Formats: sequence, structure tokens, C-alpha cells
Amino acid sequence: MEHRPGRRRGIAAIVLLVLGAVILGGVTVTKAVNPPARYTEGTQVGWTMTPTYTDGESIYLEPVAKGELRRGDVVLASVPWSLQKTQMNRVVAIGGDTIRYKPSSKVAGQYRLVLNGTPLDEPYLEQWKHPSMVAFDVTVPKGYVFLMADNRLNSDGSQYANNGPVPADKVVAKVVAYPMAKLAVWGQLAGALVILLGGVLAGVARRARGRAPLKAAPATAAPAVAAEATRVDKEAPEAAPEAETPVQSPAAPA
Repeated sequence: MEHRPGRRRGIAAIVLLVLGAVILGGVTVTKAVNPPARYTEGTQVGWTMTPTYTDGESIYLEPVAKGELRRGDVVLASVPWSLQKTQMNRVVAIGGDTIRYKPSSKVAGQYRLVLNGTPLDEPYLEQWKHPSMVAFDVTVPKGYVFLMADNRLNSDGSQYANNGPVPADKVVAKVVAYPMAKLAVWGQLAGALVILLGGVLAGVARRARGRAPLKAAPATAAPAVAAEATRVDKEAPEAAPEAETPVQSPAAPA
């Protein structure tokens, strides 16, 4: 069975147009229903967050609404132990949590913080590093956060008695790997590009159909059938002549 010229391109064009419309429409609707937070770009200063963030590395910052801080968030906060206006730290515990550490004891063969009675897994720390240089046992007050940097050997934090937990309203921004606002823009551009590609492919398919030569209508099947019948007749063996039945004359009367 022969396909019409440009048929495959036409199908591909339809698929691209539908896909592009879904991407563009989905991102646009999502932005309208739940607008992404505005972001700013900054630069990490110092080595307190290595190996997660190094000195001079570009970072993206999003505003933090009240009550949105979670354990593990990397934030920019005004802390009493820093000479800078703000410093990057990680939220290790939130209001109501109990966090403790004993340098002399290991949990499952490793030195670990204990959060609410459970050993805390901190994959962002290098394995050979201790999670703290001092012992502590703190219950974080409501409305406060317990902040520590990732480079525990060369940084200050809430683990020291003269610092302690920090009021949550001192957190000015959250550090994100990639801002949703920027991702949404790229999503809309991708959808528009797919639609454009589908339109171009549709035009190519239409041209291919327009240039295709007209094919003559297929001949009727009657001559072919007649020829086949003739061929069969020629190939069939000739029938032997029927033997004549002798006719007996009536016997003469005696």
C-alpha cells in the first residue's frame, strides 16, 4: 500500500503542534493559578557551605513566607555570629525539635546528630567530617530555627552555646537550585518552539503533497482476468475423445 507524499511529515506536524500546545498551555495555566516566587541572583561569599556551595559560586534566592521553612533548607539569614549582613546556613531543626550531639559517641559506626531521638542523615556533609565540633543538647523554641553551615570544621552556628537558635524572621531568603520562575519561562519558550517546529513541518508536508505527480487510474481487472482464463485453458490437457458405442442390429428371424 502506497502512502501519500508528505503523509508522515503531516502526522509528525500534528503531534508537535499538540505537544507544543499542551506544554505552553500547561505552564501558562500553572503560572496563573500558582505564580512562582520572584527570585534574585547572588554570590556565595566564603567557604562555610562547602562542599555544597563554594566561594564565588552563583546562587538563586527566593523569598520565604512565614512558616515555610523546612529541615534541610539552605537559607540566607541575619545571624549573630557573622560579621556580614547575612550568611548562608542550613536549617537543621525547626521550632519544637530537640537536637543533640555527643562527639564521644557514634551511631551505626558514624558520628551523627540526633534529631528528636533519631540519627540524622546528612548526605551534604563529606563522610570524614564530624557533624559538630562541640557537644550540645537543645530544644528549639517555637518560632525559631537551628542553623548550621555545611563546613562544620570551619564555621560557627547554633550549636555553640553563645549563639543558639535564631528567630525564623531573621531568615531573609531561601537558596534554591533553580528558581521556578526561570524554569516557567524556559517551559513557555520550549512550548512555543515546538509549536513553531510543528507549523514548519506542516508546511513542508503540504508542499510535498502539492508537488506529487498525478497517478493514472489502475486498469480494470477484466483484461487480466480474461488473460488468466486463457492461460489456464492452454495449460489444461485436452480431453480424450469418447469411444463410440457400437449399435447392434436386430438378429434375423430363424
